[in-house]
Amino acid sequence: MKDITVLLTSCNGLVSPSQIDCLRKVKERKIKIIGTDASDLGVGSRLVDQFFKVPKGDSEDYVISMFKICEESNVDILIPAADEEFLALGKEKSKFKQIGTEIVTNDYDISIKSSDKGLFLNFLKEKGLPCANYFIPKSLEEFEKACFDLGYPQFPVVMKPCLGRGNRGMRIIKSGINKRDLLLKEKAGSPYATLEDIKESLVNGDENENKFPSIVLMEYLPGEEYSVDVLVKEGKPLIIIPKLRLMPVPGLSVVGQVDMNELVIKKVTEICEAFNLSYNVNIQFKYSKEEKLFPYEVNTRIAASIAACKAAGANLIYYGVKLALNEEIPPTKIRNGMKMIRYYKEFYEYSDDLDEQNDKSISF
Repeated sequence: MKDITVLLTSCNGLVSPSQIDCLRKVKERKIKIIGTDASDLGVGSRLVDQFFKVPKGDSEDYVISMFKICEESNVDILIPAADEEFLALGKEKSKFKQIGTEIVTNDYDISIKSSDKGLFLNFLKEKGLPCANYFIPKSLEEFEKACFDLGYPQFPVVMKPCLGRGNRGMRIIKSGINKRDLLLKEKAGSPYATLEDIKESLVNGDENENKFPSIVLMEYLPGEEYSVDVLVKEGKPLIIIPKLRLMPVPGLSVVGQVDMNELVIKKVTEICEAFNLSYNVNIQFKYSKEEKLFPYEVNTRIAASIAACKAAGANLIYYGVKLALNEEIPPTKIRNGMKMIRYYKEFYEYSDDLDEQNDKSISF
């Protein structure tokens, strides 16, 4: 089987080592792994075969830099791992294809429709697919009214930016918060806030930002949470692996367990077909207080916990590569009930290692 060169973006993230390992342990072919990141301070740049420091994904120079790297390094497959990167690269798929580089991402119009949380919920509603109650306010007055329409102060309300990476900007608007306890007893970065605090922050924004921010308000879903990794081709799911979050931390799977929930699988199939998704996709669900299962987010990229799928029986990050190469996906047997427990591990670097590291690192 033909040896290939794969480029993984945002390779210095905390979960990047496990993603790199999924590619490194492929036995049927040799894979040269190139990593890129806006920062060279991370473990991933030490684990790849070659590293390039590049502009941030939302920079005007980002796509230009990535194109040059792919052309000069003969990259076969480019895997975007961050939201702003797959959106920028999705616009240029045909350009990269001309130099022999396939990008493992959906076309831009599909990605933005699913990645923008407001557009995602609007599209679900338009297609008649179940979704949680939500509003997209256009002013502070609409924002406050929407909170009360969603049950505040009796029930919490979730606020998220329409576009945002990870859990940035997510808040759970809740009444009766003891601010002293929030300050002294909650961990830094707690998502809880009062309506008054949020309103004050929205009013006291940048003076140059006259436009009300693009945010979604959604009913709070208190039930069990699923993070579902999917390999999909033109709207047809090939492999679906639901993982129940046993220790839910907003935006992260710290402890998760494979749970082949038939209802989750059915809803994932409906969403993939409706959006005509392809490649690696992650869809997140939670149960409402009425025990109804609702999707609340789609990521049309590899997910942070995709390595758990390899441990469960399906190396989805590599299968995404094979899909881009038009290769057959092997049959898989998923180990239902497999549990993932995430932990930190240190990487040590000594001064006499730096010359070797510098030899394989290039800045753009």
